[in-house]
This record gives sequence, C-alpha cells and structure tokens, in this order.
Amino acid sequence: MKILMPVTENNASERSVARGFHNAQLVCLYDSGNQSVEWMSTKKFCASPGELGNELKNLGIDVIISYQMPLMALGFFIESGLKVYNAESSDIKECIQLFSTNHLQPLTHATCKTSSSCSSNCSSCSSISCKS
Repeated sequence: MKILMPVTENNASERSVARGFHNAQLVCLYDSGNQSVEWMSTKKFCASPGELGNELKNLGIDVIISYQMPLMALGFFIESGLKVYNAESSDIKECIQLFSTNHLQPLTHATCKTSSSCSSNCSSCSSISCKS
C-alpha cells in the first residue's frame, strides 16, 4: 500500500506534514510493503495538474493523509478510489504509525467544511493564496 502526504520543510533537516497540498513543497510517498520513503517536489509530482489522476495511478497511490483539503479535491480523490485520512500529527513517522495501527480518522466532507470555513478569519488561515 502506498501513502501520499503533503510535506513542508521547516529547515534544512526537518520535514513535517503540511497543512495541505496548497502550501506543500514536497510530497512523501511511503510504501508500506517495503517500508520505503520517497521524497518528491510537488512540481515534479504533478507537472500537469490535469493529469493528476493518471499520476496517482502510475505511482500506485492508495491513501492520502492531510490536515486540510478543499472539498473538490476530497471529492476527486474519493472518486479516484483513494482513501483519505486526517493527519493527527505534523510528525510524518507518527502519521504513518497511526495509519498502520488504524488510528487515523477518515477526512470527510464535514471535516473539510469545518477546517476550511475561515470566514476571513486570517489568524486561523494557513492558505498562501487567500486574498482577504
């Protein structure tokens, strides 16, 4: 099983789960079969956004773990047959462990609505593209 997570680099040696794909510099591809980790820039991962579905299939992704996600993205991933889970920690290894022991909750439409409804409350927003 392959897991995909959005990742941010906090400094030269520290990586953590990003708030979402919109502000991730990297993605972490974890293969639970051989317990390997691959790091890929988001630009390389999805060079053609219109081909994201094919990219995911080519990489064999089964699961996505993220803190936040737009509703359209969640719908796209679910319709593509992926399981999407809510990150419970910014620690990548901890998220993998929580997933492996069935301790992550699915990311749902209700969760996405709650986490993305900032109502222009910029102190709680993690978006880098917000124009409010």
